[in-house]
Amino acid sequence: MATKILNLSPKIEEIKAKEKFLDLLGKDIKNGNVKRVPDSIFTRIAKIRNKAYLARERNEQLEM
Repeated sequence: MATKILNLSPKIEEIKAKEKFLDLLGKDIKNGNVKRVPDSIFTRIAKIRNKAYLARERNEQLEM
């Protein structure tokens, strides 16, 4: 049976980078440097994604 060695260094570095980012973001939020994104932006993004999905579906049906 062969032994497989996993290199976890990239994953560990990724986790450390995420933790550092979240710490910095937390400090910015605490200091009032970050503003809340309005819900209207997320609603608009959802509408655009839905229209893109419907357009892809329509194109797939036309190709059949």
